[in-house]
Amino acid sequence: MMKGRAMTTITKEQVKRMKLKGKPRCPKCRNPLTFVYEGATGVIGVKCLRCKCEALVNNETLEVILIE
Repeated sequence: MMKGRAMTTITKEQVKRMKLKGKPRCPKCRNPLTFVYEGATGVIGVKCLRCKCEALVNNETLEVILIE
């Protein structure tokens, strides 16, 4: 568990009520990497399930940066 961070859980019904902002795609194979919902901030690191490349996703701009 991460130090200093509180764990929060939400239900699937709560997620369904959230507005989807976008689905950033892998820069190599165009597979969706993640779902970004309105209000999400920051940058996350993700790994494509199809081609296994790694990328950073900016949750505010939906920009995807390939990590080589």
